[in-house]
Amino acid sequence: MNRNRILALVLSSMLLLSGCGKASTPQAQEPTPTQTIAETKPQETAAPTETMPEPIPVAMYENVPEGVSPLTGLPYEGDGKAIMVQIENTPEARPQSGITKADLIYEMEVESQITRLTAFFLSEYPTKVGPVRSARKQHMYLWSEWDYMYVFYGGSEVAGQNVYRLKEDLEISAPKIDGMAVSKGFSRSTDRSAPHNAYIDLNYLIKNKYEYNPIQRTLYFDSNENFEGEPAININFQYASNNRISYIFNKEKKMYEKFINEKPVTDKEDGTTLSVKNIIIQYTRHYHVSGTVYTNIDQIGKGKAEYFTNGVMRTGSWERKDLDSITKYYDENNQEIAFIPGRTFVQIVRNETEVSVGK
Repeated sequence: MNRNRILALVLSSMLLLSGCGKASTPQAQEPTPTQTIAETKPQETAAPTETMPEPIPVAMYENVPEGVSPLTGLPYEGDGKAIMVQIENTPEARPQSGITKADLIYEMEVESQITRLTAFFLSEYPTKVGPVRSARKQHMYLWSEWDYMYVFYGGSEVAGQNVYRLKEDLEISAPKIDGMAVSKGFSRSTDRSAPHNAYIDLNYLIKNKYEYNPIQRTLYFDSNENFEGEPAININFQYASNNRISYIFNKEKKMYEKFINEKPVTDKEDGTTLSVKNIIIQYTRHYHVSGTVYTNIDQIGKGKAEYFTNGVMRTGSWERKDLDSITKYYDENNQEIAFIPGRTFVQIVRNETEVSVGK
């Protein structure tokens, strides 16, 4: 075999081997990408799971669960040291200071259809609350119901009305802060004349004077309560001609806003409007104390009651069996009625008071 033929055979073999290599490993071409879900669309993240709020335990009279405010039935972390303050409610005292920070408020007559407010503070301790005024017999009975520190500025001392003797007679052990006996924590403003200008610093009291552990009681609060009744968008009644009260339901806030003489009740310190979740109108026997200007009120016993929350009205009754009991409220079927957790205003009125309700 000549040399040229041998060379041709060698070249042919090399070409054949080269062709076989390209077929098995295509190194000269870019590999074809494999499509995956991750490469064809963005990576999906799991939708956030809606976390339902923890249910609020039911608070009911002597049963105050841990983590629940005895005054509102709302979640609360604290020691339960509420403070009661006796607040003036004449035109000279309005607007009051700190009033919109109260968790529970009672209004009742003291003399000649003049009313005063007993405001309870727990969720906040404002540095200026008032004007602070004197206590009456009916306030002592309210104090015996709620075992909290009580702030007032003097008190009635005539026969049968002596608040200092009543504290002993009713065996009230909670501490009193009386402006006639102590000065620390109290101040007087210069924009009003006495006696309409005395104020108390609750922050000072809670830090320096509250060494007492109160017995915890509460209204009946249930966040799951389906409060159904007659529509009640506005409520109107009066104690006196200069104290005409209205409540108007704010549908957005789901709260009742309070008005006196067609003007909103506001806080002198920040201008906020007083709004409440629940209104209790408690009808009671009132009577004049002979030889005095004072009005007494029957607080032990039973009577008619009306309730308002979430824009509806229910009717029923109240009962306080004795001095050691808290007032309980019942519906039209004589079952204990539960309120929606939130701020509550208790209006104690005469049996003959006319209340009009607008739909």
